[in-house]
Amino acid sequence: MLLTTIAWLVANFPQTGFWYDEALTTFVATDSWGTLWAWCTQIDIQVPLHYVVLRLWSGVFGSSEFALRLVSVFSILLAVAAIISIGRRLSKHGLGYAAGALLAFMPGLLWIAYEVRAYAFGLALYAWATRFLVAIIVPADPPEIAGNRLFPHRYVLAYALLMLGALYTHYTALGAVAAQVVLLALLTFIRRSRPLLRTTITIAILIGIGFAPWLPIMLTRSGEDRSYYRGSIPPDRSTAVMLGFHLMGRDDVPDEYPALVIAYAVLLLAAVIIGLRWREMRLATLVGLFSVLGPVIITAVLVFFRPKLSGRYAWPAWIGVDLLFGVLVIAVARSRREIGMVALIALLAVPTFIGERGHPPRSGYREAFAYICENGTKDDVILLRDGTLFVTAEYYLKRPPCDGMRYTVGMPMYLITNVDGVLRYEDAVNAVTDVIARRPPNVWIVAWQGDVMDPQTVTYAVLDLNRHSLVGKMFGDVRLDRYEQPTEIVQPFRGDVIIPEPDGPEMLGVKLIVRDDMTNGDVIVLHAWWKRGVKLDDMVRVSAQLTSADGGWTYAQVDQPPGGWKYFDDRWLPDEPVLGRYELPIGPDVPKGDVAVRYIIYDAAGRWKPIQIPMGTVRVH
Repeated sequence: MLLTTIAWLVANFPQTGFWYDEALTTFVATDSWGTLWAWCTQIDIQVPLHYVVLRLWSGVFGSSEFALRLVSVFSILLAVAAIISIGRRLSKHGLGYAAGALLAFMPGLLWIAYEVRAYAFGLALYAWATRFLVAIIVPADPPEIAGNRLFPHRYVLAYALLMLGALYTHYTALGAVAAQVVLLALLTFIRRSRPLLRTTITIAILIGIGFAPWLPIMLTRSGEDRSYYRGSIPPDRSTAVMLGFHLMGRDDVPDEYPALVIAYAVLLLAAVIIGLRWREMRLATLVGLFSVLGPVIITAVLVFFRPKLSGRYAWPAWIGVDLLFGVLVIAVARSRREIGMVALIALLAVPTFIGERGHPPRSGYREAFAYICENGTKDDVILLRDGTLFVTAEYYLKRPPCDGMRYTVGMPMYLITNVDGVLRYEDAVNAVTDVIARRPPNVWIVAWQGDVMDPQTVTYAVLDLNRHSLVGKMFGDVRLDRYEQPTEIVQPFRGDVIIPEPDGPEMLGVKLIVRDDMTNGDVIVLHAWWKRGVKLDDMVRVSAQLTSADGGWTYAQVDQPPGGWKYFDDRWLPDEPVLGRYELPIGPDVPKGDVAVRYIIYDAAGRWKPIQIPMGTVRVH
């Protein structure tokens, strides 16, 4: 089983570079011990064990992408070995092999198996903690390993240390700890066992004492975290995402395929019913059930209060999910072994066959920074939209083909995402004024999810009067732009004020930004300035359109709220102008000659008549 897992991991080893989260982990783990400690205690809401392991590992094997990913790869092998051992301990019917196959080959595992993040490492620690928990609650070892039995107190100590390791790797292990302590308490009550009661109390005390020093830091940091969404995420949505990540390797649930997640949930329920009725599988089912419910419930509660939806957060539930699926497969195989094998293969293969197997973000930071270094100079300036991307610059600008750091500016400069840290136009002007004073040959803009802290796209807007020679070149989900020899900065302006509805948002003016030598591949830009109204209205929309001269054919169109999809007017500050920036690319289908540009203000609910503003014509050469 392990050799097959190794072959599977080797065959799927990624060739892509780090995405943002991996670059961040790498920076924290390899910069300095001071950075590591400060990041976990003062900057982010993280626990330090995985960073410490990566730092020690990189000190021996280096900090290449391949070397750092091996920590997660080896962790997955340990986790698969643990679940095989758990299944063998709980059942003599091949449960360990079925559960091991399910863990090793589920699509979600291929996401965390190479990711330079804490999840694979935490899964290995938690899986082996569960293995020692099973050793505590199962009365005797299977005959084939009875001679290797440890003393009971060593089981308890090993479990406590491994579970503490999981807690110091990721906070979401809290749900696993709570669930397993409740399971021990339940078994104590059922068996009326004083030794098991003493063991449960001892475990709770050991883990409590071990994690107590970190508890104040966790509570302090969780209260100061500003990286989460301020809205709400329904519990059913978060549960579906957690289940869907493991089954499909996706960090979302496709709207057209909810039936797949529902089907797997029904299978899990069937596994619980069958397992609880099957005496020989009852304990395995209880272990699996508690290992699912605890992490899922705790994670769903955390997501409710801190809406930051991620399917990976339920990683402790994977052991339980695969044990329950394994029980179902073994139950089916009791009557027909062939059908059981088909059921196992179906559980693993369906997501792949229907095209719903996901993957980590395709972020081409490696290629984007290589392009900058190969097509620019050392005197160029790089604007990071937003400043949290400094970790990607730190990593890739120090590796070939780059030969050292370039001058970089965060737009805005934050160490971690802050949803309240919106880049203001005057701040962007001040930053770019300093950049232009350096007389750089090129200003490059590297962007990834930049609309979180720069929702008005002012990073581009302040430079739009200069030659925009590289427009939106994509490296996966990383965008790269270049402005050549910038000398001018766009300033806010006022034109004819338009108030689409009484007391609603006001448009202060709209302006067309083009050059005289526009050709195919260039981009026409519209800037519109708005002001918050007396009353809020999230149904106001605008449409920037590039059409034929007679308006009969549309070549490009952008529809959005005035300030952007992540900047509705409830976030606008009173009396502070808000920018709407709209790009209209001149594609290969646009003929040479005159084309028209128009700006339309309309209501998404159709309550009032659209307002059309002709912006004039542009000659395409």
